[in-house]
Amino acid sequence: MAKRPLRKDAEARRLAILAAAETVFAEKGLDVPLEEICAAAGVGRATLYRNFENRIELVKAIMSNNLDKLDVIVAGPASPDQTIVNYLSEVLDQLVRTGGLVYLIQNDSRYSERFLRQLDLMLTPLAETTFRSDLDANAIAILVNMMSGGLGQKSFAERRQAAPLILDLALRALR
Repeated sequence: MAKRPLRKDAEARRLAILAAAETVFAEKGLDVPLEEICAAAGVGRATLYRNFENRIELVKAIMSNNLDKLDVIVAGPASPDQTIVNYLSEVLDQLVRTGGLVYLIQNDSRYSERFLRQLDLMLTPLAETTFRSDLDANAIAILVNMMSGGLGQKSFAERRQAAPLILDLALRALR
């Protein structure tokens, strides 16, 4: 049975919860009390639970939205080189914003398979790229893991500070 589409006001509250959760998780970690997310989103606890059964479902929704953003980049009109740069920039931005949420991609086959499909789609036109001749989906996945490792156990502020250097090093590695 298909879900009914949400009313506009209900959809706005759901999006506010997702945005607030992503920010609060990034700043305070995954164990933050859900009341802080409700306060940041301007909704009550009942509204949060009406939209997300539990913390795990909320985290999964954030990751799904993040993968949707990457799908848009992969399907976009940019050149293969620019697509790779845009993709890595967005991945890094997501790593900074989500911190520990990337754990889901690495440990949940639904997310890891979708991520690998994106890499394959993005790298299909490799003949048109000016990057390294040995660049493939596996190499990009390794690069993403290296970017994630560079952010390690850093706080949100430290991740934001380290991001420009990490992106610069990642793009240099591609060349």
